[in-house]
Amino acid sequence: MSKKIWAISVACMFLAVLPARALDFKPGKYEITVKMEIPGMPGGMPAQTSTQCLNEKNPVPDSSPDPQGCKMTNLKTSGNTVTYTIECSQKGMEGKSAGEITYKGDSFEGTTKTSMGPEAGGMIVTTVVKGKRIGKCD
Repeated sequence: MSKKIWAISVACMFLAVLPARALDFKPGKYEITVKMEIPGMPGGMPAQTSTQCLNEKNPVPDSSPDPQGCKMTNLKTSGNTVTYTIECSQKGMEGKSAGEITYKGDSFEGTTKTSMGPEAGGMIVTTVVKGKRIGKCD
């Protein structure tokens, strides 16, 4: 079940397509680290790190393993911060999330809190994402 929770949380962080013009964002290759904090699991799950090229048309990493069944609402950009809510209803797993990502030129940080449905005991999972530009895209 922890893989399902991770999949939903990561999907919740990255489903948005954001207007890059309003953000302090520098296109390029980014190293992206995602860390989950799960109640009752000391230290949470190990951080996951990947690299991806991001550009003006798509500044948000696409690390969602299965976006089906998720719907984003209340997407708002204010300065360099994007806030959003997401509702997911996937086979045997439901969740509601509220999150934000703040861009700072060649880096970003964000947090999403996901309230899992009754199938997961109603726990709240916190996902922290950090990204830093490591160079030009190949």
